[in-house]
Amino acid sequence: MQLQDRVVLITGGRRLGAHLAGLVAGRGAHVAMTWFQNEEPVSEALANCRSMGVKTLAVQGDLRRWKDNQRVVAEVVKTFERIDVLVNLTSVYTRTPFAGLRPEDFDDMLDSNLRAPYYMAIEVSRQMLSQEPVAGSGLKGKIIHFTDWALDRPYRDYLPYLAAKGGLASFTKALAVELAPSITVNAVAPGTVLPPPGMSDENLEAVRMGGALERIGTPSDVNQAVLYLLEGTDFVTGETLRVDGGRFLGPPGQNNPDF
Repeated sequence: MQLQDRVVLITGGRRLGAHLAGLVAGRGAHVAMTWFQNEEPVSEALANCRSMGVKTLAVQGDLRRWKDNQRVVAEVVKTFERIDVLVNLTSVYTRTPFAGLRPEDFDDMLDSNLRAPYYMAIEVSRQMLSQEPVAGSGLKGKIIHFTDWALDRPYRDYLPYLAAKGGLASFTKALAVELAPSITVNAVAPGTVLPPPGMSDENLEAVRMGGALERIGTPSDVNQAVLYLLEGTDFVTGETLRVDGGRFLGPPGQNNPDF
């Protein structure tokens, strides 16, 4: 699917999302982005997109609420008349050590990391199915979710988060079945590309050395994978593309015998 004149909706993901918005705008796509409590990063990202000559829209919404998702989709369609791509970047990453787990920890992670992208994907896919196919591709749309590399090698202290992201990974495959052959549904599972605020240099170095490639990724590393799923192929659905520098493999040589 060529992105020229397509309509791309990006939810959440202020940092990765802002970078992705610039990439798709540079390919001629019109861009809508959602925001919840802080509009400024989205406004800045969309101003950059408009400088490339495309149309933009910022929509406020609490995507944990079904009605807000319905309103967001309606506003995007009112402005652009269709939605061709959904990139579900909505996510919250909170440390929750096992010893202190509370029911609300699971509720919070489920709401932000599974419920919100689930609601949005359902609403957008219904809109896509009502549209004419995109010329040249035969598809009515594409949906991309963001999961996490650690689903393959879980770490401690993030149990509710990983449980919710695991649900999103399963949802990606199930939705791909429901929407075939009209809409492709895939996921990207990034490693550390934008370290969380406050991460110490020591912890960052441990992350860097914990992957096979021994480096921290960049937003471009991840978003080029998104572009591949959007423009590089129309023949992939139900897949999760890991972009983690081999972190799921562990450090190089960790299991090699010492000859």
